[in-house]
Amino acid sequence: MSSLKECYSDYFKIGVACEKIHDFFTNNEIGNSAKENLILQEFNSMTFANELKPAYNMGWNSSEAREDYLPFVINENAKAMLDFAKSNGMKVRGHVLVWHSQCAKEAFCKGYEPVTIPTDPELLKEKPFMKNFEKLDPVCFVDRNTMLKRLESYIKSTIEYFYREGYADTVYAWDVVNEAIELNDKQPTGLRNSYWYQIIGDDFIYWSFKFAKEAVYEYSVKYASKYGVSSENLTELKKIRPLLFYNDYNEFHPDKKKAIIDALERRTYDHGSILGERIIDGIGMQGHISDNNNIDEYIDALMDYSRIVDVVHITELDVKCTCINVNAEYYQAVFYKKFFEALIKAKKNGSKLECVTFWGLTDDNSWIRGANPLLFHKDLSPKKSYYALKYAISGESLGEPEKIVINLEDRKFDFAPVNGEPVKLEDIGFKTRGFAHITVQDKVVRSGSYALAHEIRFDDWSSISFDVSDFIGQTIDVSAWVKSPAKSVTISADIEGVFPIVAEGTTGGDDWVKIEGRYKVPADVHSMFLFFGTKEKEEGKFSAIYVDEVEIKLVGLTESFEESTNIASIRGMGHLPTLIVTDKEAHTAGGHSLMVTRQVKDATVKFNISSYIGKKIRICAYVKTKDNVITLGIDGSEPVELVSERSVQDGWTCLDALTVLDSNMNSAEFYIETDGNADYYIDDILVSMA
Repeated sequence: MSSLKECYSDYFKIGVACEKIHDFFTNNEIGNSAKENLILQEFNSMTFANELKPAYNMGWNSSEAREDYLPFVINENAKAMLDFAKSNGMKVRGHVLVWHSQCAKEAFCKGYEPVTIPTDPELLKEKPFMKNFEKLDPVCFVDRNTMLKRLESYIKSTIEYFYREGYADTVYAWDVVNEAIELNDKQPTGLRNSYWYQIIGDDFIYWSFKFAKEAVYEYSVKYASKYGVSSENLTELKKIRPLLFYNDYNEFHPDKKKAIIDALERRTYDHGSILGERIIDGIGMQGHISDNNNIDEYIDALMDYSRIVDVVHITELDVKCTCINVNAEYYQAVFYKKFFEALIKAKKNGSKLECVTFWGLTDDNSWIRGANPLLFHKDLSPKKSYYALKYAISGESLGEPEKIVINLEDRKFDFAPVNGEPVKLEDIGFKTRGFAHITVQDKVVRSGSYALAHEIRFDDWSSISFDVSDFIGQTIDVSAWVKSPAKSVTISADIEGVFPIVAEGTTGGDDWVKIEGRYKVPADVHSMFLFFGTKEKEEGKFSAIYVDEVEIKLVGLTESFEESTNIASIRGMGHLPTLIVTDKEAHTAGGHSLMVTRQVKDATVKFNISSYIGKKIRICAYVKTKDNVITLGIDGSEPVELVSERSVQDGWTCLDALTVLDSNMNSAEFYIETDGNADYYIDDILVSMA
């Protein structure tokens, strides 16, 4: 069977991020012969996940360092990985030259001596690790000119090292600047309020690319003969000139995409723009996404970036599983297949995509362990998602998901022990969101003996989430008792880019507050989590959240035809009806209804209620028609009539019926028909447990 790199040879490189085994990091890839062989078999590009980041290669404490000269001093793990790549003919994406994270704090300080803003001593007594997160005090910052010289010397000494030591034909691309845009920091230009930004200003990105481009041009000529290349032949020199990239996450969100492009187009009084001076080659779209992301939005961004640069790479792809049942890998594979089908189509339509790199090899060594976002299991066996990439080319089917039993019972969680043992949060559908650490504790409790706590938060993404996937397509009432110093606590639906608020309550004091709301879980997803968040009194603060007595109560399956999709489908043979969502008529003022228009009596409509198989239910619906009699029943090879009512002329007729759906049914629908062939309207359907 062909490898991934062979399957995609006509479209783009297939890459993987990996790390060197060292110290207690024994689960890494390079140094493990089985993992090395898998990498060489399937991929034709690799990225060092950590080894080339500034924190591990900035020689601020080396004998070469001066106040205005910050050298590159390669660490032994990066050297070992470079030698592995070179000896095996593997091309490498260099990652990364300039980043706010994993960068030595000393690099920004006078004499390379950091001065930090002290943490509250009382907090340090309770949480000593907070010392590691102290921010630099600006009193120790070097001036802009010194910082520019350090930036220039680090970039140029890095790039010269690769030419001088024989790796220029191995490293074919560099992420020059990584994650410089952060809209939440609310800077005028959209840049992250990093130390680079605070000391140099918003043109530190420009100077990073300027220095990198100058280094590539200078050292490719200086060391050309080392690679058998003529220093006067531009075509030959291009073979040893790495492509220079700007790289970022959430790069497909429209607002962030605009901020990225604006930054690359921005001019200042003393220089032009990065794009205008052509000192950048490509955009890196990280691609840390979930299996419910909007693929069209991602492809739109890919095409937009393709219009402004010469090449685009997807640099850090992983797809989090949002489903937690037996079909988790199936739905992830379905997404991967659709995503790569879209990438292939975009490539054919003119996108400049030239490489897709997965951010890791196996799920157990992913940076987001537990989300299982990659193509291979711990034992190196391929997942369904691996085959999904191949099926995106061959057109083969992934088959159907396994049938699962849906539990529509109401739930209440007080986090008490189960059979004398501490409750396991994953067993009741609770889990961390982002890098959260949540605990079941007995110190801050509303009732009973235990409550959830999320005390240390470093961003608004990290949180407590809980599963409501059983209620897909259903309307539910959600409530919880919460306590937090924040201005308010919210419960939101985890829908990428939307995150609708389900419930919110004012907090900020010592009292517990009950928050509650009603939510219709979308029907077009395969999983759904709700999560707790805060609205803060101060910018950049992320308060602790305590949660107790979480309740989920089923309202039922509601359909008022206000969303982009609904549960209706045509019913009949021959002359079929036309189904139209319209605001011409509505049972609820200002809303919509479903219009059924037909030429014959038998052209009618049915509604999917399969989630209620095996349950005793009540069905209620409102119908408006000029026909005389309206009937509601359960569809099937032998339809079962449940109720017939004479219609209210020029008004809405309520149909109300009880029934039990046979547990042996594979699917279930109810139908609505009339005794004539007039148009009719249907609105405000409610299916609930009886």
